[in-house]
Amino acid sequence: MPKKLFFKLLTGCLAFILLFLSACGGGSELHFTAFKNVDVQVQSRNKPVSDATKEKINCLLNDLNAEFSATVKMSTVYKINASKAGDKTEISARFKAIYDVCRSMCEFSEGKFDISVYPLTLLWQFAPSYPVPDFSVPNEEGITATLSVCGLDKFTFGDYAVKTVDGAKIDFGGVLKGYAADEIAKILKEDGTTSGYVNVGGSSIDIIAVDTLSIVHPREKGNILSVKIKEKDLSVSTSGDYEKNYTLDLKHYSHILNPSSGYPADGGVASATIIGKNGLKLDALSTALCVFSHNFENPKNGELYGFIQKILSTDDFGDAQIFVVCINGEKKQILTNKKQGDDFALLDNDYKVFYIA
Repeated sequence: MPKKLFFKLLTGCLAFILLFLSACGGGSELHFTAFKNVDVQVQSRNKPVSDATKEKINCLLNDLNAEFSATVKMSTVYKINASKAGDKTEISARFKAIYDVCRSMCEFSEGKFDISVYPLTLLWQFAPSYPVPDFSVPNEEGITATLSVCGLDKFTFGDYAVKTVDGAKIDFGGVLKGYAADEIAKILKEDGTTSGYVNVGGSSIDIIAVDTLSIVHPREKGNILSVKIKEKDLSVSTSGDYEKNYTLDLKHYSHILNPSSGYPADGGVASATIIGKNGLKLDALSTALCVFSHNFENPKNGELYGFIQKILSTDDFGDAQIFVVCINGEKKQILTNKKQGDDFALLDNDYKVFYIA
């Protein structure tokens, strides 16, 4: 049978999180562009967004792009990635602070979230352009060679960024949308917005006031969960194997890579949503959740279940809401720490809910 290549592209209209806001009245909805082609939707429900606030948002996004884009020439990340071992690249205090959070989340997630896997992302053709029409699976030798230049131990960060091996590269794309959403929300609130949200690329959201959040089904049209939101000023992050992927010879390859194996994650997680505080950290956690393996026969014995327990045991995320959709053939499960009926409604009864103790 000849090879057939299929790919699914979800653009800036990506909408696997939908918001239903409680407030109404004279407000405004604006769109900005960030990180080359990411749509940023800003909605203020109680008042129009002022021109000064629009300018602040534009400046923030331009500054983030100038520092963190992996593809914009002369950005800080671009300079680091293009540098040779031992070269020094000057970094800002903000850059160092965001890097420090990424490093701590890498350690917390047992290496499942790692910004240094960018060489693998390039190898698997999820960057710098996606999708490509001639996708092919890398060979074992290429994966092994690429893994040898991955790892945060290949970098030191102080006033300067220095890498110890040629070919090591970093990419903050896995966390920057969550950071941007939170920072834009701060700007809106300083301008007097009391009801609204910021949606960066559909995967990272800061909700200033919201009643219900619907999580889009990772395999079917429509939503899989409707979640009740009982607090204000929360951040939301969702990662999934359906955002960017290739299918070749009926095998699915997700853009979420396992830093240990060098291959796309295949532990059974289709999507992971986490709601709490700090979009930067939540983005890292939602990615990590997609890499851990799920035990469909006995969820409590799986590493995914254990990692969710670890998240909930922390001071930062003890109150977080977590929803992880897992699929393996006919086995369809959702792991969550929330109570069906009181906290969320299940919209697809083919899935069985497992509660995290």
